[in-house]
Amino acid sequence: MGTQVEILTMEGKPNGMVDLPDDLFAAEVSEYALYRAVVTYEANQRQGTAKVKTRSEIARTSKKHHRQKGTGGARRGSNRSPLVRGGGVAFGPEPRSYYSKLPKALKRLAFRSALTLKGSDGRVRVVDDFDFEQPSTKSFKGVINACGLDGQKVLFITPENENVLVKSSRNIRQVSMTHVGSLGTYDVIAADVVLFTRQALDKLVEHHASEEA
Repeated sequence: MGTQVEILTMEGKPNGMVDLPDDLFAAEVSEYALYRAVVTYEANQRQGTAKVKTRSEIARTSKKHHRQKGTGGARRGSNRSPLVRGGGVAFGPEPRSYYSKLPKALKRLAFRSALTLKGSDGRVRVVDDFDFEQPSTKSFKGVINACGLDGQKVLFITPENENVLVKSSRNIRQVSMTHVGSLGTYDVIAADVVLFTRQALDKLVEHHASEEA
């Protein structure tokens, strides 16, 4: 039996309890796994498009600027030289990929560690499933406020990609939204509070159980 968390309605009223399984929310925390997950995520966000021109790419004549000896100046071969203002850059950055991938075991360990940290701090909340007939920022903000999360950085998690809820939440600066299939360690760490819908929590537990099988 895991830790129990109160389920809230859209109006912020108690509506029963739900268990947070220990293997996800009371696991052994690995600071190393969390560190690797954060570094990998941030590295994968880098575009790697930094580029400068080398001397072979500079649009200048390749004719030797002055004679080799007797001037007291550098023995540069042309105005493309890195020694000249506007010349090519020596050993400058070139386009590259910063992409890296975590081993599956380490990725799972980091994910469990992140959920455990939030759970141990009482920063995992559960709300009844809800939806709107049409996008409404005001209505979505009302749910967040009713849950007592106003002013906090909230990660709202749904079972699937809910288009109406996405549109309802995207103009609220401190709320980010994702679904179980896209939920990652960095998302959990970056939030003050992780708010699951009831179905989202059930699906996360089910997905985790199938991975372990």
